[in-house]
Amino acid sequence: MNSKVSREELIEYGINVLRTVGAHYVCDACIKGGNSCCSKCEHLEDGIGCTKRNTACTAWLCGIQKFFLQNIGLMSQWERFWSQVPGRYFREDETPDYVTIEHFINTEGIDEKKGRLLAEKISVYVQKGGDLGRLEIHLNNRYIFKKFESEKLK
Repeated sequence: MNSKVSREELIEYGINVLRTVGAHYVCDACIKGGNSCCSKCEHLEDGIGCTKRNTACTAWLCGIQKFFLQNIGLMSQWERFWSQVPGRYFREDETPDYVTIEHFINTEGIDEKKGRLLAEKISVYVQKGGDLGRLEIHLNNRYIFKKFESEKLK
């Protein structure tokens, strides 16, 4: 079923999916831990996070979030959903006012408990001196490598 969705609705939808599965707890833990995937963005405020979302920023995931969504079985749906949205560039948004969407993300049966648990683990990791920046890069590279390997095998 195709649905015509506004750019603002796409952003809100993405944020709601992340909240539903508990990914926002992970973001909060990273921000409080002194690290943010969006460092140097003009719309990022210390201790608060993003103050001006767009489709590119909503669709983009850090390595920790990729790890999380992969482990709860939503990563491929996330990528499939956002691949339908044109005009997304690095921190830039030229998405048309309305986009036709065919595939949405099914979050049925997934709650926020795993997100909360991962956030707690991140907080402990930081308290013990762990470097979130290095962890994020490691998990992102691991995801990219696994994706490359699976594509190579096709």
